[in-house]
Amino acid sequence: MKNIQLEVARLIDNNIAVRRLLKEDLVNVRALARKFLDDYKLDCSIEAVISAIRRYDASSREKDYLPMIYKLLKNAKLSTRMKLSSMLLRKNQFVREKLPKLFSMVDFEGGDTLRIFEVSKHIKIIIDEKLLASIKKIFREADIVSIENDLSELDILYDADITKTPGLFATLSNELAANSISIVDSMICYNEHIVIVLDKDTQKTFNVLFALLHRS
Repeated sequence: MKNIQLEVARLIDNNIAVRRLLKEDLVNVRALARKFLDDYKLDCSIEAVISAIRRYDASSREKDYLPMIYKLLKNAKLSTRMKLSSMLLRKNQFVREKLPKLFSMVDFEGGDTLRIFEVSKHIKIIIDEKLLASIKKIFREADIVSIENDLSELDILYDADITKTPGLFATLSNELAANSISIVDSMICYNEHIVIVLDKDTQKTFNVLFALLHRS
């Protein structure tokens, strides 16, 4: 069985709304404990969860990094791009050698999009849908694992380096998850956070992030 104190602390750490309400003493602890039990199937009694919530030291955790998160979010700028496609490729020498060709096909100054995500066994590229047919011809069919259309990108631009701020990604991803929005891909680089979602979730995602940025 998981350590309930640690598990409850993790759940609270990942929920900016709950942390704020705990700090302001606006939470019905029993109701919150029941929600944790129901949503996360915790293997313990409701009394154990209530005890863990009450022992959670919200004030000491808040002073560690939450003020930094609030400040970063408050000063951030949000923009969107739609009609994107993704291509998941096998990571091998042939694919690596073909990647440089992409840059000559993308008009960055004209606003075209190119994102490249690399993990241990795959490389994913995010491009404008209009470029998909041409770029697909560069690679062998055997190296194309999957193609996904109807994607959107939300770009959050901060006024400082965010890579040294714990909890920022968790704050955003938890807010999206709470609103039933799935993240297709995400990347953080210095002062920029890119989130890829389905086109159908674009407006909802924008509204959720916009509200989060403006209430921080």
